[in-house]
Amino acid sequence: MIEAEKDVVNHMLSSLTTSVLQNRITPSDEQVMHHFGLACERAGLIATEEAAIRILKRVSREINKAKSMLEFIGHGMDRLQ
Repeated sequence: MIEAEKDVVNHMLSSLTTSVLQNRITPSDEQVMHHFGLACERAGLIATEEAAIRILKRVSREINKAKSMLEFIGHGMDRLQ
């Protein structure tokens, strides 16, 4: 993954997190693609189909990893109470 693609992933994760915290709902597919477009523009990347797939897969993996970690932490907090 090239540096510009990594920048897009980081920007998307940041903006999607902010969006979820502000709206308290999971973004729609259209909103995710909007964030993708903004992130590409910010990074100066004109994404090919292959690059888009790599970026979106990476974002998905990172979200799933964070979700698993939050669930793990949540289970630990239940035991402490």
